[in-house]
Amino acid sequence: MPSCGDGRPLSVKRLLEQVKARLEPPFAAVCVVGEVSNFRGAGRHWYFTLKEEGAALSCAVWASQQRLLQHRPADGQRVVLKGSLNLYVAGGTLTLAVTHCEPAGVGDLQARLRQLEAELRSRGLFDRPKRPLPRFPKKLGVVAALGGAALRDVLEVMDRRAPGIHVLVAPAAAQGERCVPETLLAIQELQDPHWGCEALLLVRGGGSLEDLWAFNDPGLVEAVASCRLPVITGVGHEIDTTLVDLAADRRAATPSQAAELATPDRGALGADLQRRGEALAAKMLWRLRGLETTLNLLVDHGLNRAEPLASQSYRFKALAQRLALTHPSRSLDGAAARLALLRQRLAHAGSLASGELDLPRLIDAQRRLRPAVLRALQGRDHHLAVVAERLQGLDPTGPLQRGFVLALDSDGRPLTSGATLPAGTRLRLRWKDGERKASLE
Repeated sequence: MPSCGDGRPLSVKRLLEQVKARLEPPFAAVCVVGEVSNFRGAGRHWYFTLKEEGAALSCAVWASQQRLLQHRPADGQRVVLKGSLNLYVAGGTLTLAVTHCEPAGVGDLQARLRQLEAELRSRGLFDRPKRPLPRFPKKLGVVAALGGAALRDVLEVMDRRAPGIHVLVAPAAAQGERCVPETLLAIQELQDPHWGCEALLLVRGGGSLEDLWAFNDPGLVEAVASCRLPVITGVGHEIDTTLVDLAADRRAATPSQAAELATPDRGALGADLQRRGEALAAKMLWRLRGLETTLNLLVDHGLNRAEPLASQSYRFKALAQRLALTHPSRSLDGAAARLALLRQRLAHAGSLASGELDLPRLIDAQRRLRPAVLRALQGRDHHLAVVAERLQGLDPTGPLQRGFVLALDSDGRPLTSGATLPAGTRLRLRWKDGERKASLE
């Protein structure tokens, strides 16, 4: 019977602990290839068996490692796993704790992808200046597989953000032998000026490296780089990067994000328009308040600023009397009296004149008298009009005729400021057709 150095037998736990101590360090980082079977998600962790003919190994992906895996294993897949061997003493089981998973053969594809990227970069396809996207496009072209989730997501996002944009869809296979030629034909057709597209979207849903390999084709990469229109790619998920993404003018993490990059947000534009409208209204209100202040100052100056209304009325009556004294009828009456006197004197002088000698002088005097009287009357009339206009401008009830309200205190004096008036102050408000009492709140 096997025993320890002192001849005593080992316990099961002690034996497994010694095996664990000797087994795990050399196999802390191993790489193994096989076929996945019996995959199950028990609770938070994943468990499956990696097998090949005549051998099987239990594998586990702990919850903390699941989000770091680039590929989720599935039954029947041949995968390459990296991880560490763990011996579970309590159960006596050997398990590979997986930290990395990729389909078998991906390593070769990655090397080929890096080689293609270096070749295309040396040709300058990835370093060209990126073209700006149209801010408010009217028509967009979309290259996608008909019926696919990528096209559906793009159309839903565009309909929500900018329903007025026309969308022209050019169908193309998303993978397989038809993918590259159909995508090349779609890009060539959509950039034709006849269709009026302003930008192109090249979208496809997520998948493995093999599924997305068509989008690493050198011909397709060159077509994207040389396209007449700016190109937005949304191929795969955020962790997927293809060579067409490097050649595009803008790369989106998903097809939905590609649609967001290509279209303006109607909600954001509406909010910006409302903000600009409110700012304009605020500026207009500020300007109108300034003009109102200027108008109030001018009105106050015309009313001799804060003189009592009684004084203004007295002034108005005095001016009215002066106007009456200068009325044209008074001037005409005076002029008529002087004219009658002159005629009387002229007639008397004519009667005394010696006939033929004084007659020319009489005719000449009559000819000059009429224009002189008319000029005097016109001058008086003009002066009267000027005085009437000035008087009307000084009329304190003039603004009331234009819709203004005159605020008076209890003593009948106009109020020009409300900043110093306490609440409850009694006011008299005068309109053109009456007067009412009020109080400040």
